[in-house]
Order: sequence, then C-alpha cells, then structure tokens
Amino acid sequence: MRPEYYGNPAGLTEDVGVVRAVYDAFAARDLDRALPFVAEDCEIVAEATARLAGRTGPYRGHQGVRDYFADVEAEWHELSLEAYDFRVLPGAVIVMGHVAGVRAGVRIHRNAMWTWRLRDGRAASVRVADLGDAPPAGGDAPSVPAEERAR
Repeated sequence: MRPEYYGNPAGLTEDVGVVRAVYDAFAARDLDRALPFVAEDCEIVAEATARLAGRTGPYRGHQGVRDYFADVEAEWHELSLEAYDFRVLPGAVIVMGHVAGVRAGVRIHRNAMWTWRLRDGRAASVRVADLGDAPPAGGDAPSVPAEERAR
C-alpha cells in the first residue's frame, strides 16, 4: 500500500480540485462550469482535436476554451477523458489516463498524459500528450489501485 501522500507530497489538494473540476465540466460539456476554474489567458494544447478542426496553434483564453468545446462537439461523435492518476507539484498537476472516442465511425482508445500549470488557483495551461494505443475498454486496468485513483 502506498502512503497517503503518494503523488501529492506537498499536500496541494486545491490544485487537484481545480483540475478535477475542469474534467468534470468537460465530461458534462458544461462550459459555464469550466470557465471559473480557467485563467482568462489560459492556453490549451490539444493537438488532435485542433488538427481535426483545421487549427494550427493552441486554444487561447476563455474564447479558446469555448472554441475547444465547440470543436469537440463538431469533430467527435463521442469523446471521453478518463483521468485516473494525479501527480502534484507546486503550480503543476500531471495526470495520466486515457482518451476514448468515436469519429467518422472509427473508435479510438489512446493513453494520454495531461500537463496542467496552475496560477492563482486557476488553470493557466494544459498540454495533452498522446502516449499511444490503450487497451480496449474492459481490457487491462491501469496499474494504479482504485482507491488511489479516487483521490
């Protein structure tokens, strides 16, 4: 069993709470619920969705968050994020998980890592890294015990 502070040695639960709130808002596709947790000058680097939408750079600011939500709606029939391992450093949260989606009848399931930067209690940036194919749903579970994923 890992100690209580595993993945959060500095006890920075507020930063994890901000990141979790954004994931929850995204899952509900509730833009109004996400914006209070995002800095007005934020930057979102989500290359797969941006590329599908014909964008060449990051999404910037609250308008960029609106554009990202709109691009997800326009480009994906389904898109869900499963974030299950949160690691915290002062001003940053690293999240491991996977992305599952359907686009043009093709199902994807990819491992992902999100690198969040936080400033003044809000998300200042997030960068998504595609880590390759993930086991299909119902396949091998992540190596992180369920009770630790819930933190």
